[in-house]
Amino acid sequence: MNQITIPFSEFSFSFSRSGGAGGQNVNKVNSKVVLEWNLTLSESISIPVKQRFLAKYKGFINDEGV
Repeated sequence: MNQITIPFSEFSFSFSRSGGAGGQNVNKVNSKVVLEWNLTLSESISIPVKQRFLAKYKGFINDEGV
């Protein structure tokens, strides 16, 4: 099976407080990580792979391809 390698530089990370139920000292620190990847600008995958990815995960990708 072929593997796809995406360089770390194509990803961006942000941190925030996670939602949900809390208790003492819960959700008071940045405990959620959000990973973003701009699929349309990525040079590490082919156009057919991009098309399959967009079709399968369209609910997770915005209009800018992130």
